[in-house]
Amino acid sequence: MSTTTAEKSVQSASSSFELNYLLAALEMGKADESVLRYLQFMAKVLPLKALTFVHVLPKVDLYVTDLSQNMKKLFDNFQHQDEAQKNMQQEVFKYLDENEGPKVHFSTRQGNPLEEVLLEARLSGADLLVVGQRSGTGNHGILARNLVRKSTGNSLIVPEQSKAQLKTIVVPVDFSPHSVRAVEAAIAINKQLSQKAKIICVNVFELPAVFAYKVRNSYEALKVVMEDDRRAAFQDFIDTCAKNEAIEIDMIEQGYGNVGAYLLQYCEDKHADLIVLGAKGHSKVELLLLGSVTEKLLMLNQNIPTLVVK
Repeated sequence: MSTTTAEKSVQSASSSFELNYLLAALEMGKADESVLRYLQFMAKVLPLKALTFVHVLPKVDLYVTDLSQNMKKLFDNFQHQDEAQKNMQQEVFKYLDENEGPKVHFSTRQGNPLEEVLLEARLSGADLLVVGQRSGTGNHGILARNLVRKSTGNSLIVPEQSKAQLKTIVVPVDFSPHSVRAVEAAIAINKQLSQKAKIICVNVFELPAVFAYKVRNSYEALKVVMEDDRRAAFQDFIDTCAKNEAIEIDMIEQGYGNVGAYLLQYCEDKHADLIVLGAKGHSKVELLLLGSVTEKLLMLNQNIPTLVVK
């Protein structure tokens, strides 16, 4: 990878990343606890301005012939919305101060949770959509990934087993413009922290088949040469997109299987508190594409909050 390639990646990536206004989707269930704990932490360590919490209720069926039944359903639904909003307020203010910190707003919607949360995110103009994810592979985990996949903006998935701390940030890098946005996001977050986190950028590389080289070139010798070359290109990339920032770089060799699994194991070994991924979705054509690595990591990850930057 040349300097020119690194510069092109930086030039084609977005350079602005802010966290002023957050939108958090609540299911009014167990997964909300990790989301609220994490937002409590974020409100303390980041200068957030406002938080909006949204909960989606099932849509009331108005297609009935009896007018009295119709009116009763409407009345009951208004009661349910009011009750849901009060319940949200009670839960949220267990973690956030109603009178200090970012301003807190509440919204209840009706209909399909996926569609309504995405609509709220678009209308609100939030800098970040935050959603919880239950342990296991249940429906809420699927909903969280679908929200991230279909959202046009930045998203944060907070797994149920997450820890509310930010000491180590890991950014997987593949030298693309998406990676540049991820690195910039990690730097922007770190600059706002009172106690700086350690940022580690990691690249997964794959050695070509040994049989393609002459016998005298041993596998280990080839590995050293390629690692040195890759590391130099990696450092050049970081120097270009993260000038004067204290960032560690690391590389891991890919074996068999999806890169996402290797990255998750690496993040767990490094005790990462946050994973920052650059994903597709910057244009209409790429809207539903996160990339196989991101998809796999989100599916497997059940412990580490993951920020997907678009």
